[in-house]
Amino acid sequence: MIDLHIHTNASSDGQHSPREIFEMARRKGLRAIAFADHNSIDHVAEGLKLAEEFQLEFVPCLELNTYYNGLDLHLLAYFIDAGNPQLQAWLKNIHEKKIEQAGKRLARLNQLGFVFDGKDLHKFSQGRIPTGMSFLQAILSRKENLSDPRLQPYISGARSFSPYVNFYRDYLRGGKPAFVHLEDIHTLDAISKIKGMGAVPILAHPSDTGEKNLLALVQNGLEGLEVYTPYHSPEEQEGFRNFATAQALLVTAGSDFHG
Repeated sequence: MIDLHIHTNASSDGQHSPREIFEMARRKGLRAIAFADHNSIDHVAEGLKLAEEFQLEFVPCLELNTYYNGLDLHLLAYFIDAGNPQLQAWLKNIHEKKIEQAGKRLARLNQLGFVFDGKDLHKFSQGRIPTGMSFLQAILSRKENLSDPRLQPYISGARSFSPYVNFYRDYLRGGKPAFVHLEDIHTLDAISKIKGMGAVPILAHPSDTGEKNLLALVQNGLEGLEVYTPYHSPEEQEGFRNFATAQALLVTAGSDFHG
């Protein structure tokens, strides 16, 4: 078994250190893993060292938040060179843009009636780029929000099985109430840059992308799809596998594990 989409605590919504991830992977009998942290390569070097210690195959990777036709698309960049100065400069720029985006998301969530501020958000993001987990934790940390019926599904209702991911999908991603577009991280540009650095661009959990958009991405250099993911039903997995075969794309599998 393999898992090529795992988040460490280099992602602000990841809960485990690289060593803890490797220990869990060994217990589960995984043969290969990849750290796919949000816009971060901070733990790639440590992952390569741990791979030798644990005798597991490790694929350097990161997950980039990109935008295309109003959609928030996540690109996985496999076999990325963490020592590439061009990559490091690009990620620094992305980090600055994402921090700016977080402030605008905070303002929009405030406008929607959720009571929290930048200090609350910083407490849970710990200086990293705030994600859906950081926002929901900050909101739930304020007692003023706990009686809000909009939050009950994430506390004990239908969205509580994966509350942070679901909050992100319901409020922060493309087309949702607190979505904030970033012009500077266009999906097609990201695909080109990833390939220019010798890495392999794969679209993560593509269920909401749409076939027309998928075809356009493939025509512009996308090399594969994350077909096997908890976000896809068996029918969706079959559909994406058939699409990948027809388009001569790579097929990957990943849990999107955060902790």
